[in-house]
Amino acid sequence: MMSETFEPKNGIQPGVSEAKTEAAAGDDATVRYIEGLLAAKRPAGPIGYKPDAYVRQYDTHLNSKYKSFNVFKQFAVMRLYHHWPKVVGTVLGKQTKVLEIKPPIIKVAAMTSPCLQQLQMMKRQLLKKINEFYGSELITDLECTMYRQSYLKAIQPVDAVSVTSANSKGLIKGDTSAYMGKAKRTDSYERVLINFKAIPIPADVMAQIDASVANIKSEDLRRQLKEVQIKQYKKTVYLKDHGYYNCERCENLIGPDDTLCPSCTIKAQEHEAFLYRHHINGIKDRLMQEPFAVYDEMRQQVPQCTMADYQLAHRECVYFFRNRVVKEESNENYDIYMLLMLITHKKAEQLKPEFVRNSVLKMRAQYKEAVKSRKPQSN
Repeated sequence: MMSETFEPKNGIQPGVSEAKTEAAAGDDATVRYIEGLLAAKRPAGPIGYKPDAYVRQYDTHLNSKYKSFNVFKQFAVMRLYHHWPKVVGTVLGKQTKVLEIKPPIIKVAAMTSPCLQQLQMMKRQLLKKINEFYGSELITDLECTMYRQSYLKAIQPVDAVSVTSANSKGLIKGDTSAYMGKAKRTDSYERVLINFKAIPIPADVMAQIDASVANIKSEDLRRQLKEVQIKQYKKTVYLKDHGYYNCERCENLIGPDDTLCPSCTIKAQEHEAFLYRHHINGIKDRLMQEPFAVYDEMRQQVPQCTMADYQLAHRECVYFFRNRVVKEESNENYDIYMLLMLITHKKAEQLKPEFVRNSVLKMRAQYKEAVKSRKPQSN
């Protein structure tokens, strides 16, 4: 029969590295947490927690004959990977990723810089939510970092091609295989590094780079800026050889399937929304002059008006005057007659005084009844 022996806390042998000591401390915290769960006979999570069907099958194994094998020792802790969006919220859950859970430390990566700042500011609140999920003070520190994702991740890794010089005659135009370097393995993905040495740089471009850094007095800073510009130029050459091209509105590089860069796309959408709102406001201006006009009449005055445009403009006008007459209880003839002409599509002289009075009283009574029904009734 297999058994497992746990070393006492003070039984660390001399000469053990600091990393192993921290790992042992993390394991002790995990063991104490698991033992607490078993003693309480409840699943991992806060009081009243009900696991999903996806993980329900593992709950019974925490206190079973498999305990001696230590198979499920880490499962209760690692469950946070599955429930991370529920713990921190849907919005933050989509913008972050749990990289590692090693009690008492958890490592979380942010997809964007603003999200990283938000993580750092909310560290105390997030630690509270995480420990509430575990039902124990298991995590004491939250390490935040950026989620590094390469734009070259779709390219298959190949062996690096040795190039003796930048002007190597072995390079063929259109053949970009020599630009690829060795694959680099990180914690979250595998990407291909660019073999910058295989990409030639023209003499005139090098002269421009040298001229741009010539006035910098610090030799070290001048060298670093020169290396950055050289790498940026070679990266641009590499991306253009792989189908990237300049945005038609700016000089930013975009992918083969894109038409505009993200910044220009947002500006284009905002401009389109501005033009559409200007169009709707034009229809509303016509309705303010002729509130009884129907769609066919409006189409004659505004040829670009569609049924959806007319309905949106008409609805906004009705809501405006209905708020004035019903909610604010305005008794101005202008507000009352504008509202009724918009609703009935009749001119003012076609509206009888008795109909106007009864309509206003009915709408106000219905509004008051609706407000009263929404209020909670006190016992």
